[in-house]
Amino acid sequence: MQKIFFTSDLHFHHQNIMKFSPTFRAFSSVDEMNETLITYWNETVSSQDVVYNLGDLSFSPKFDKIISILDRLNGEHHFILGNHDPLIEEKRELLLTQKKADGHPLLSSIQDYKRIKLSNGKMAMLFHYPIFEWQDCHKGAYMLHGHIHDRVAHVAGKILNVGFDLHGKFLTEEDIEYYLSDLPKKNHFGGSENEYQTVSDLIQNQRDLKAYLHPSNRKLY
Repeated sequence: MQKIFFTSDLHFHHQNIMKFSPTFRAFSSVDEMNETLITYWNETVSSQDVVYNLGDLSFSPKFDKIISILDRLNGEHHFILGNHDPLIEEKRELLLTQKKADGHPLLSSIQDYKRIKLSNGKMAMLFHYPIFEWQDCHKGAYMLHGHIHDRVAHVAGKILNVGFDLHGKFLTEEDIEYYLSDLPKKNHFGGSENEYQTVSDLIQNQRDLKAYLHPSNRKLY
């Protein structure tokens, strides 16, 4: 059965990311980090599965190194451009046509943002950055983003950072539903009993979520 995964901000080839976001990156070198992330990806994702990757794939300025990573990753790989992906945007045509060993293109789509329907019928907006409002947020649509690594966005509504540095894993549709189903939907005008009443309430809620997501004993391996 095909599975769908969500992640963001893998930052292959980035030396300093191990210092900036160390919780799930306790590696001795960039090469070790790269190989561990590739191994994790391929142990999690089969060639039949789908991954929505919400940006910032690699810090390398060399396109051949980016291709060498993408060529080794299993599955149907949909990519949302982040702020560190100029080469992916520039080489879009090649990446969408060159095939991997599993028969999929290196990237199956490359977009600034994407709106999808999850298997539970919920609509989800995929974007690299957290934003204050998104299409149908007041109707309970989800917002999935990256960019802020191991932090959570101080934004009301059904919004979730899917970044690897926050979760230490790729998220499934079931994970998304678990984290977002009970959150109140966005209210355009405020004052609803389901809306956060104060900024401090919102910040405390996000702190609680971060504490829940980041127990100190979690490790990638």
